[in-house]
Amino acid sequence: MTLFSYGMWLGVTFGVLSCAAYTVAAVAQRRLAVRLSEPLTGGRQLGLLLRHPLWWVSLVFNGGRAGFQVAAVGFAPLTVVQPLGVLVLVFGIPWSARLEQRRVSSAEWRGAVFTMIALGVLLAVTVTGGVGGVMSESDSVLVGVGTVLLVSAVAWAAGRAPSMAWRSHLLAGAAGVAFGVSSATVRTAVWAFGDLGVTAFVHPATLATPVIAIFGLFLAQAAYQGMDLGAPLGITTLANPVAAAVVGVAFMEETYAGGIPGAVTAVVCALVAAHGIRLLTVRSDGWSGTLPEASEPGSAESESRPRT
Repeated sequence: MTLFSYGMWLGVTFGVLSCAAYTVAAVAQRRLAVRLSEPLTGGRQLGLLLRHPLWWVSLVFNGGRAGFQVAAVGFAPLTVVQPLGVLVLVFGIPWSARLEQRRVSSAEWRGAVFTMIALGVLLAVTVTGGVGGVMSESDSVLVGVGTVLLVSAVAWAAGRAPSMAWRSHLLAGAAGVAFGVSSATVRTAVWAFGDLGVTAFVHPATLATPVIAIFGLFLAQAAYQGMDLGAPLGITTLANPVAAAVVGVAFMEETYAGGIPGAVTAVVCALVAAHGIRLLTVRSDGWSGTLPEASEPGSAESESRPRT
């Protein structure tokens, strides 16, 4: 076995571990959303969130996901690592359904298949080339501040969405953008520590990374409030690498090699993924994917939820 093939398999292994860690984090956040069903808009709800063990479980595994992802792209190209992201749907949807003591509906399976195929192809055509650098200090400020303003605006709009589903979709998209941008800023921060030493602590990318990443965690948690796992997870999985690719091309001198055929393919895949995500919100019993004012598992209200 050559060094290259060994490194490739190592990168794939780290990529799968990253997906597994992200799945645990997502399922933990989804379970936490069942226990704390009210929107995370008040100090009391945020206090309950921060005191709950499931929040810290999700925090640890989200950190593991990021670490494994960095290791994966260090051994294998993005064209290999990024499509592995669809595995979170393979792992997460059956697991979440099992914890809810129900079977995955036929609509959810179809939605998962549509979404996974579309995301796999989409990620393959939207990843950037292997060349590129890091962001400058001015670009790091622009990307950091711009991302915070963007996701804040989306979160504000989500709070005024006409339905719980739309609120969840907007929040999940904003979370995916935050995660994708933080992967770009952490790459710059790692370079800064290697090149600048201790002064890297005040580099804009280093300061922006934890802010954006924590923002993403809270947005993802809010996206699961009142929703099943599938649709928010699918939207976050879609928005994450697309946001990272946009930042890479615009600010890190990476290249997009898809051309017009790749752009057309990306649009078609995005539409197929949207159809799959819609199916993930509808079970065979006609349930819309949104939860009632939820309660602790085992309560009368919880027991009255439709199951398949």
